[in-house]
This record gives sequence, C-alpha cells and structure tokens, in this order.
Amino acid sequence: MSSKQLTVQATNTVFQGYFQLKNIKFTHSLYQGGQSGVVEREVFCRGEAVVVLLYDLANQKVVLVEQCRAGAIENAIKKNDINQAWLIEPVAGMIDFGEEPTQACIREAKEETGADVYELEYINQFYPSPGACDEILHLYASNIDSNKVDRHAGLDAENEDIRVLILSFEEAKNRLLAGRFNVATTYMALQWLFFQKLADRNNQR
Repeated sequence: MSSKQLTVQATNTVFQGYFQLKNIKFTHSLYQGGQSGVVEREVFCRGEAVVVLLYDLANQKVVLVEQCRAGAIENAIKKNDINQAWLIEPVAGMIDFGEEPTQACIREAKEETGADVYELEYINQFYPSPGACDEILHLYASNIDSNKVDRHAGLDAENEDIRVLILSFEEAKNRLLAGRFNVATTYMALQWLFFQKLADRNNQR
C-alpha cells in the first residue's frame, strides 16, 4: 500500500471561548489513487483529558460520579426529562498545561471523589468523536479504598456539584449488561474491568 498523503491548506480559529472552534481545509490521498477535493470542516478543539476508573477490589465496589452535563441538556429538554441531563461517569478532567496524564488523574480523583490515588494502571488512549472533535482521552484505572471517598465533591470555583456513586461489582455489571449507562467512557471503563481485568485475574487463579 502506498503511503498516505495529507495537505492542510488553511486553519482558522472561528470561535474562542471556554473551548475553541476551528475551521480546517485539507486534501488527502485517495485509496484508489489521486487526491480528494478540498474538504472543509469545523473542529471542536478540547485538547487532552484523562478518565479514571476507581474500583475497590477488596470490597468489590466501583466508584463513579454523577453530575449535570452541558452536552446532555438539550436532549434532556427535548425528551421532557431533565433528569437525563445528569450523567454517571468515571472520574474525568482536562490535562492542565505542563501536566502529565498521571498527575491529572491523581488531581481529578481527589477533586471529584476525595480519593487518594497512589497507583495507576494505564488502559489506552482514544478519540471519542474524531469526526468533529480533536479531543484525546487517556483512560486509566486505580484500585482504591471505597470507604475513604466523599459522598459529594467538586470545585466551587468551577460550579461543580458531584454526587459520588458507589456500586457493587454485581450492580455495576448488571447495569452495564442491561444498557442502563449512556456515556461511552463508562461503558469502556467497566467493560475493561469486568471482561479484561477481572477475567484475567480469575484465569490466573
């Protein structure tokens, strides 16, 4: 297979607020030969973030967080159910400038649950929505003591209001299999836990 080619013709910032929106024009090589026409897209620029699944192996618990999410508000109103604006997810947050992903994991876990994280297991990194967003998520997990987390958390300066949700392994797995979560990172993290991490552990016994 011949090497792929990509030419960026122009990149312009069309909006700068809490996040950034850019317009990009580019051409690329085609699988069957030749070059594409000029492709023009708007890209939502979020940068890089971490996702941290906190679980308690000794007590068979998973620690998740629930909060109101801006991206879910419009759909919740359309469905006439504002409760759908509150989503259940693993701990997550943006990586600050000059910060390593593992440092962001430790900081976010403390801010969102009060948990002290000492060891992190790297799972993978991925684009959650590459058709329109440049965000890269770094997924990690950490075995913690669920008895030492807060019940409510969040930074007042960022208007965060977080409920810390502790589920048994059984309940979390049942919710997962029943399709009761609606956030991609929740599915990815829990599938890793139940069908990879714990499966490998059981196979080693």
